[in-house]
Amino acid sequence: MTKYARYEAHGEVAYGIVEGDTVKQITAAPYEDYQVTDHTHPLSDVKVLAPVIPSKIVAIGLNYKSHLGDRTPPSVPEPFMKTTSTVVGQGDDIVIPREAIEEGVKVQPEAELSLVIGKKAKRVNQADVLDYVLGYTCGNDVSARDWQQNDLQWARAKSSDTFAPIGPFIVSGLDPSALRLVCRINGEVAQDQFTSDLLYDVPRIIEFVTQTITLNPGDVVMTGTPGAPGDIHDGDVVEVEIAEIGTLSNPVKAEA
Repeated sequence: MTKYARYEAHGEVAYGIVEGDTVKQITAAPYEDYQVTDHTHPLSDVKVLAPVIPSKIVAIGLNYKSHLGDRTPPSVPEPFMKTTSTVVGQGDDIVIPREAIEEGVKVQPEAELSLVIGKKAKRVNQADVLDYVLGYTCGNDVSARDWQQNDLQWARAKSSDTFAPIGPFIVSGLDPSALRLVCRINGEVAQDQFTSDLLYDVPRIIEFVTQTITLNPGDVVMTGTPGAPGDIHDGDVVEVEIAEIGTLSNPVKAEA
C-alpha cells in the first residue's frame, strides 16, 4: 500500500507519500511519472488538501442494498455528475447555501468509498478495472434532499459549492470490496456499513461508466452511500472514516 497526500507547505502546493507522521514530497501528481525526493515535513506542519482536483466527479446513486429501502434496485449502475467546484478537503467547511436555509431544505451527508483514476480509462473490462485505479479515498456526497426531489435536475442538490469533500489521503492497494465505511455527525454514528453491501462493485461501476464516459487520471468516482444518513446543520461536524485511509472531517457552516 502507498498513501498519497496533496498538501500546502510554506505557501506551495505539493504531492507526497505519507509514512507514519511525515510526508515525503514527490515531483509530480501520483498518477503521473514522479520521483521521490528527500524533502520531508511532519504532517502536523502542513495543511492537508483535497488529494486531487479532478476534471470530473462521477457518483453512483442507489448503490447500497441498505440505502434502497423499498425502492426497486436499478438494473445497471446509475451515474450522475458533480462539478469540480464541489471539491473541498480535510478540515474545509461544508457551506449550506443561503437559499437552502431560507427554504428549510434538508441537507444530508453521504459517506462514500471513492476512487481516483490512475490512467485514461475508456471501455475497460471488469477484469482489468483495478489496473486503472490509482487508489481510494473517503468521499462525502453532500445532498440537498428537497432540491434533489423537486428540481428537474440535480445540479443544485448535488453540485452546490463545497458539496464534495474528499480525502484526507489516497491509498493504493486496498481491496474495495472489504472496507468498513463510517459516517459520524457530531461524534454520533449516522452510517456504518461494509462495502460488501454494494449493489454494483467497483469493477462493474467502472466498466459501465467507461462505456460512454472517458475517465482521465485524477478523476474521482464515488461509489454510493449506505443506510439513511442524518441531517446536518450550521455548527455540526461531519466525519467520514475508512480505517485504512483515515478520517475526513468537515465543519458545517451556513452561508453568511
